[in-house]
Amino acid sequence: MSGDRFLQAIENNVEETLEILSGLIAIPSTRGNEKAPARFLKPRLEPLVDSAELVLIPDSLRDDPDYSFPLDDFHYTGEANLRARIKGCRAGRSLAFNTHLDVAPATPGQSEPFKARIGGESVFGRGACDAKGQAALMWLVLKSLADLGLRPGGDLTVDFVVEEECGGNGTLLVQRQGLAADGAVILEPTDLDVVHLIRGAVWFDVKTSGVAGHSGSPGTTVSALKEAVEVMRSIERVRVETLAASREAVPQIACHPDPAPCTFGMLHAGNWPAAAPAEAVLKGVFGFLPPFHRRDIQAKLAEAVHSSRAEIRFTMLRSDPSSLPETHPLTQTLLAACRAAEIPARPAFMNASCDVWRYTEGLGIPAVVFGVGSIGTAHGKDEQVAVGDIRKAASALLRFIEKWSGLEHVS
Repeated sequence: MSGDRFLQAIENNVEETLEILSGLIAIPSTRGNEKAPARFLKPRLEPLVDSAELVLIPDSLRDDPDYSFPLDDFHYTGEANLRARIKGCRAGRSLAFNTHLDVAPATPGQSEPFKARIGGESVFGRGACDAKGQAALMWLVLKSLADLGLRPGGDLTVDFVVEEECGGNGTLLVQRQGLAADGAVILEPTDLDVVHLIRGAVWFDVKTSGVAGHSGSPGTTVSALKEAVEVMRSIERVRVETLAASREAVPQIACHPDPAPCTFGMLHAGNWPAAAPAEAVLKGVFGFLPPFHRRDIQAKLAEAVHSSRAEIRFTMLRSDPSSLPETHPLTQTLLAACRAAEIPARPAFMNASCDVWRYTEGLGIPAVVFGVGSIGTAHGKDEQVAVGDIRKAASALLRFIEKWSGLEHVS
């Protein structure tokens, strides 16, 4: 019976959910432009929860050793997380949800990225699934609870955060300020699967030096570009070594062709084809899995590229993997809720990084990743989310809250 009531409450609010999603997409909340989304969402949440609070990002966060992607002369001027809370009505298990309000920059060739477009049964636009569609989904869940007069048995906390795309600084603030919960769900596009294993990532910058000179005097020159190519070979050897160890330690990735890729994304060197360059800068991201942690990987990479002509730095994103057993009650409860909502969800592995590790590793809270949309369209010109999937996911999350924390009618 509660399932039927959930479906009706969801249907009653789908239109407003899409209006909220469209409004969020219209805000170009890229790095440094993240003041507006939380302030847009706050008044829409206040009637549904016990509190909806803006949590300003302090400039002091930039001094945190785990702060990601520092920028010169960058200061916070009102950027804020948004925290919504509902006090549990009895001693039920508590829950935390997290999703982010920032987006990656528009894709070249993407038509009107910050204008939501309805095409068929999907909403298109930057952030449609990563992750403003998740924020709209969470609003729909909270609105359905309020409409039905239901309150969770345990405390429920939802953090809508900034700066996930550049390494998770918004959730770093959540971690540093402290949070206690019996379980957490990080909302990201997972094709409605329940992701319990997520790889980590270390972004690196390598600067190589050489001796500049004319191509006609190779005996007196050293190409910094060739040195960078050797660095790539060394890093690739570390990838082969660590991936082999991970395949033994993590059975879930046995059939995955490349569960921990290393991407060399940028290489800048030289200003003339016939001259050896004196300097080259290589940038990339190294994916990895248990049993390794980010500091293990940083040490291995530093050792691999160590030479008088190469200097490696780790100043951007550095995230640990997150692993929760498939048999854990949190994983199983969400899978059961998905089945009850007629979603054929599977326990899954995500070959990307997100903020979940700050819960499992940083806060000691069991956490999984779940959400609407596909990582295959996120950050792309066709980023989208299916309206039908928003309905299904809302039904699953309402059932999940009921199974995990309990729900009771309140007057």
